[in-house]
Amino acid sequence: MAVFGYRVTDGSGRVTEGVIEAAGEAAARDRLRERSLTPIRVWAASAASERKGGDAPSPGAGARGARKELLPFLQGFRTLLTAGVPMDRALEMMADLFRRGPMGPVAVSLLREVRAGSSLSEAMRKAPGAPFNRFLIQMVHAGQATGRLEEALDQAYRFLERSRDFRSSVLGSLLYPIILLAASIVSVILLVVFVVPRFAGVFASSGVLLPLPTRVLLAVSSFLEANFFYLLAAGVALIVFARAALSRPEVRRDWDRGMMTWPFVGETVTAMETSRVMRSLSSLLSGGVPILPAFVIAREVSGNSAIREGMEAARMKVQGGAKVARALGETTPFPELALQMIAVGEETGRLEEMLASVADTYEDRARRSLKNFLTILEPVVILGMGLLVGFIAFSMFLAIFRLNEVPF
Repeated sequence: MAVFGYRVTDGSGRVTEGVIEAAGEAAARDRLRERSLTPIRVWAASAASERKGGDAPSPGAGARGARKELLPFLQGFRTLLTAGVPMDRALEMMADLFRRGPMGPVAVSLLREVRAGSSLSEAMRKAPGAPFNRFLIQMVHAGQATGRLEEALDQAYRFLERSRDFRSSVLGSLLYPIILLAASIVSVILLVVFVVPRFAGVFASSGVLLPLPTRVLLAVSSFLEANFFYLLAAGVALIVFARAALSRPEVRRDWDRGMMTWPFVGETVTAMETSRVMRSLSSLLSGGVPILPAFVIAREVSGNSAIREGMEAARMKVQGGAKVARALGETTPFPELALQMIAVGEETGRLEEMLASVADTYEDRARRSLKNFLTILEPVVILGMGLLVGFIAFSMFLAIFRLNEVPF
């Protein structure tokens, strides 16, 4: 008989390692199961020293890291199920594959719960670190209830992947303008607060009447230098006050609704929220989630409180027998075109497809709106920075020229 190393979990979820004698790997697994142990990995003893050091999860692994590995985990798990691998074996393989990362303990927990008789959705709900959001859990629950688990996982994966890519695209587009704006503000503050005051004493001792731009610049510089910490404290207090005000539901709702009408950014915000909610609804309905629970989950996808409250009100209207498009039109600030497309989808019996089409349309519109906004913002920031620095330099040179005209 050969000797095999193993890594297992017991009934309490504790992970242990050891060695066992068996005729083969399958026999070793069977013997471990007879001891009420769940095998995570079994390997030949000759490779034990190589495996043991690499099986432990990284020390800093946690809930945040597990969420970062969520998409690769879903992709692999979905692929195994589609290939006909039994669920417990698929989870065992995923636990082995992710043993070095934060999703390793999650996979072990799923495997333990499933083998104990829990459904996959219930096991996801109990997973350590809560890496699975409500959207994903409900998709899995609906997929198991309808016998379309692989399709539900595919829908969830595609939704999460597109959401991640869109969010990364938006953040990447905003990164350069934000850095440019921050650098411009810091540069101007440093010039006005620290550089200009060094010349103020020289100009004052000359007794010459300085040009108006120089006097304005020196007055601003003196004010900022004397009140810098007061202004900083006032800015912090304003931020704290604003956050406290926005924590009130009615204020937050009015703010979010108003933000969708702001010049330049309102169109982008509206398109982003519309795409996000419609894609969520489409994925949920395609995955077999009933319309009313789908509304409850989709409303949580939005970061806009006005849309969340409107979605809840729309759900009540749909529950009372109203059409989806009409209910959304009466309660939410979604664009008219999106509502018309949804109405067409209801009339033709292709609501899920039309919701996906609405999401694609407004995702493209959000990208274009954001691109147009950034196309305007970048030159405005550069021009504004140039004008400020130019004014500072012009004011200083005017004063220097005036000093040169003074007879000695």
